[in-house]
Amino acid sequence: MRVGILTYHNTLNFGALMQCYALYKACSDLGADVEVIDYRNWVIENNVRPISMVTRRGKERINIKSIIRLLCAYPMIKSKKASFDGFIKKNIKLSKKVYAKREKILNDPPEYDKYIIGSDQVWNYNINGMDTTYLMDFVKDKSRIFSFSSSFGLESIDKDKENIYSNLLVRIPEISVRERQGAKIIRDLTGKDAKVLCDPVFLLPKEEWISLISANKGSKNSTICTYFLNYNTKGQFESEYNKREDLKQYKNVKLAGGITFRDFLNKNIKVKIFGGPLDYLKSIYEARYVFTDSFHATVFAILFEKNFVTFLSGNKGRDSRIIDLLKHFNMENRIYNGSLSNLNDRIDTTGNKRICEEIRMEAIEYLKKNIGIQI
Repeated sequence: MRVGILTYHNTLNFGALMQCYALYKACSDLGADVEVIDYRNWVIENNVRPISMVTRRGKERINIKSIIRLLCAYPMIKSKKASFDGFIKKNIKLSKKVYAKREKILNDPPEYDKYIIGSDQVWNYNINGMDTTYLMDFVKDKSRIFSFSSSFGLESIDKDKENIYSNLLVRIPEISVRERQGAKIIRDLTGKDAKVLCDPVFLLPKEEWISLISANKGSKNSTICTYFLNYNTKGQFESEYNKREDLKQYKNVKLAGGITFRDFLNKNIKVKIFGGPLDYLKSIYEARYVFTDSFHATVFAILFEKNFVTFLSGNKGRDSRIIDLLKHFNMENRIYNGSLSNLNDRIDTTGNKRICEEIRMEAIEYLKKNIGIQI
């Protein structure tokens, strides 16, 4: 059974690559001949360019400061890109054809027995520039399409885009989404019931993720790991951190979030924003505490049984995935509520392992059924 997955893979986002790898690996383990379709969305391509990264994806004007930042950061950005490309080359089979433009995949679409619209926010037009390729409009035989844990990352669809979405979503025979909010959007637009499944990262057990990294047992629980994508949540954490002398005994491994030149000079901070996918996994695995506003960092904190606090951004569409996730694990108390007083509260690791296994098996059964594999 030849299977093609379409998702965000050509990116420097840790979570996006990890979910892509997990879905690819799970389908491959089921016996399918799997490829990730090497489609290059123009918005994402632009966002990983060095000049876009130092101007915060075009939100800041190019000036002397941004040029200096670019000159300083370019070697590290290049190294990070090489690390991501190396991970893909070693662990993921891409389609032989590179679809650098939407016209190419429309005019010469790849042929598979099954097409999977992968997870992450593939249906978020704010991320991909309203690219309907991620709704598989290039596939003529709609019976071959299904989605796995796809996400909108939106509270609702803008009125002027509703018809486009409804017409393309109604073509897809089997739809699964990652959040209940996504299921509501599907129902409102098409009248269809979408299955809510876990993020692909949960398709692989904890031990399989750990096997990817060269974990240093001696340094486990010796750091804190911080990963912030939003400046407001980063500020909330730093305000709390400054009050907590107990946290300052640990080196702060920063994976993202307003990195400054002073961070590189601070002996108590280790900057890994320019590290690769395995640096990301290892940093979370070896940390004693994880502080983040990232969905996937929260997922790995759960998988690796870490004490963590997750900060919400205030964006209902974006936050819904984190809230759904923590509710499922009965861990809403891990959402930042104005203090870090609950940081050392007991975590039900036994219960979490049971939930991880339940949602993993449910997702694998869905894949088996829709790929058409009998095991």
